Amino acid sequence: MLIGTHVLLPVCIALTAECVSLAKGRGHVFPPWGLVLVGAFGALPDVCTPHISLADRHASWSHTVWFLAGMAPFAAMVVTLFEKQGRWWLALACWLAVLLHLIGDAVAGGIAPLYPWRTEVVGDYYIAVPDWMWYEIGFVLLTWVLVRFRPFCEARGIGAGVMPSSPSNQA
Repeated sequence: MLIGTHVLLPVCIALTAECVSLAKGRGHVFPPWGLVLVGAFGALPDVCTPHISLADRHASWSHTVWFLAGMAPFAAMVVTLFEKQGRWWLALACWLAVLLHLIGDAVAGGIAPLYPWRTEVVGDYYIAVPDWMWYEIGFVLLTWVLVRFRPFCEARGIGAGVMPSSPSNQA
């Protein structure tokens, strides 16, 4: 997959959670900079070990379970840091963005999750290379729609909380 998909897939999921929370009147799930952080973590494996060829990805340490295991203490530290602010789910969303990156690469050519001890590849080209650009365009458009939809969700949530005695809500 291309980098835009790795960045925007977790952002779209986070924006969906944000819109649902706002529509129910529960407020924002993520701080304004939180979506940027989630997207950055989605790109992290490619930033840590840039690669062009599939063989380079299969030999990449940042596309292994060891990378995920190494992320666990870092994620725990971030959870502790954000927990003081009441935002532990942000650290969880960041860790899941890295996991989504690895899943995305597994369905778009495969990864060698136990490299260098085992070179077996998990996954295959379930999403063909010529289709990658369509996924990029799709996630860009979906992100734009969700960002534009967020104020409507917020207004609906505020409206639901402000007008409990409106005629339509009375039984």
